[in-house]
Amino acid sequence: MPGPAVDIIRNFGAVESDQRYTRLVELFTDDAVYYDPFHGAQRGLGQIRGFMELMERVVPGSGIRFLDWEVEADTVCGWAKWTMAGPGPDGVEVPVPGQSLYRLRDGKVCFVADYVDPVAMAQLRPGGPVPNAAAAAGLSAPFAPAAAPGELPAHDLVRRFWELQDGGDYSKLAPLFADDALFEDPIFGDIVGGAAIAEFMEKMKTEMPARGVTFQLVDAAGDQTVAWSQWNIVYEATPERVGGIASGWTLHTVRDGRFTYDRDIVDSVAARAARVVPGAQQ
Repeated sequence: MPGPAVDIIRNFGAVESDQRYTRLVELFTDDAVYYDPFHGAQRGLGQIRGFMELMERVVPGSGIRFLDWEVEADTVCGWAKWTMAGPGPDGVEVPVPGQSLYRLRDGKVCFVADYVDPVAMAQLRPGGPVPNAAAAAGLSAPFAPAAAPGELPAHDLVRRFWELQDGGDYSKLAPLFADDALFEDPIFGDIVGGAAIAEFMEKMKTEMPARGVTFQLVDAAGDQTVAWSQWNIVYEATPERVGGIASGWTLHTVRDGRFTYDRDIVDSVAARAARVVPGAQQ
């Protein structure tokens, strides 16, 4: 069952009806951090209020709307999926997928990080600002609640996932997923059910080392049935590519100690740059 944080986070979607963003300020703790992929980290109520005032001036005139809000949350952790939509250069509406990560403390929001798809954003605003996903990494760590093992089972499950993944044997991850789980991968698409996920993980066991790809956990949050993580995907430099790092994040839901939902998202522009053939970028 969803916890009380669901109603708090839903306010972020509900405010889009009149785009009075300053109404959100009262939902934050005094020391909160709000990360916007274009404006960076807003620290404390003063900066957050100034940012929301800016949004009230800029967003309505731009024709931007935020749609399709989907929220998962418990008490101290949550996430949302949504779509930012607006007219592109030819006047045709362009949908831009987005996600938000949340931490809460004592019934208020202490951390938010928003992400938008950079490829879709470039279609909406060609030549416009590029969203920065990397700078959000780790900003929430100071707000992590102190918890004993077992107190936040979704967080414990995410940590176990990364302990196993760091070992390189992806097949060991399969038992962490429920029989009816859905795994959404940005490259391989939707993988439905525990058996299919097990087959996928067996494939990744050889595929990732062969591609010279590794992952690094940056930060994670979890509650009873909801979790998220921030991570980096590292591309080893080879004669076939320049190599580099791209930021990624994952949205989870959990039931009875196993994942029921896993949605991986990665900064596709940074990932594409890392896979460029040396010399071809000129």
